[in-house]
Amino acid sequence: MFKGLGILALLLFAGGYFTGAFGPQSYSRTVARPQAQVMSALEQLDLTAQPGAPGSTAEAAGGIKPLFRLAKTADQMTWYVMSGDKVATTMTASFEPIDGGKATRISTRVQRGDAPDDFVSPAFRSKGLTTALFAIAIEGEVNKLVAPPAASRESCDKLMDNFRDSNLTAGIDRPAGLSQGVAAGAKTIMRLNAMEAEMRRNGCDTNNNGAFPPMRQQMAAQDAGSNSGGAASMSGAASTYTPGKPMLDPKPSR
Repeated sequence: MFKGLGILALLLFAGGYFTGAFGPQSYSRTVARPQAQVMSALEQLDLTAQPGAPGSTAEAAGGIKPLFRLAKTADQMTWYVMSGDKVATTMTASFEPIDGGKATRISTRVQRGDAPDDFVSPAFRSKGLTTALFAIAIEGEVNKLVAPPAASRESCDKLMDNFRDSNLTAGIDRPAGLSQGVAAGAKTIMRLNAMEAEMRRNGCDTNNNGAFPPMRQQMAAQDAGSNSGGAASMSGAASTYTPGKPMLDPKPSR
């Protein structure tokens, strides 16, 4: 639907970065919705649908595909990542009602289980990486919960055009060294994160649901000079197209 949206995976990782998922190995967010609505929305959470499809295949987990099990209490949701009969990782989201119950604060923690690394998907061996994926998955479901009414394709395309023009105006300088390169990368992530947030505020689907625009099944108009029988005129010589044969006779005329 949108132009130049190959950066969406990077936008999602930027979201995890700026929520602190890659730093203190924890995540929190305040949502302007009651706790019951937030917990209901997170029941749809799917970690295997995140960038890289973590744990979605047995090959990515040492031959054992991880299973996910959800346990709920009044104020917590815990996802168990199982490797056989052993726990690879537990991911817990805790919920605290605030503002008289009108809003909810979500906080998470991740614990490594007793399953050996050889039989755990790489995404669930590291607490830092698992925390980031957990945060990204929660962000996706919460963003859908609080999303405004969907905007038109035309307005979202126009917004993306504005982003493109502003990025071209800003320009990208070649860094002189590693420190400048890191700074430039951080600046780019901030810009992409801001773009994604602005699109969501305007009701634009940043995921596009993996859809491509429909193809037009329409033949182009005939070139001027073509006759009704499909023959094309070139230098006064008529030529017709037959599958498997050249359109023009390569032999010289006599």
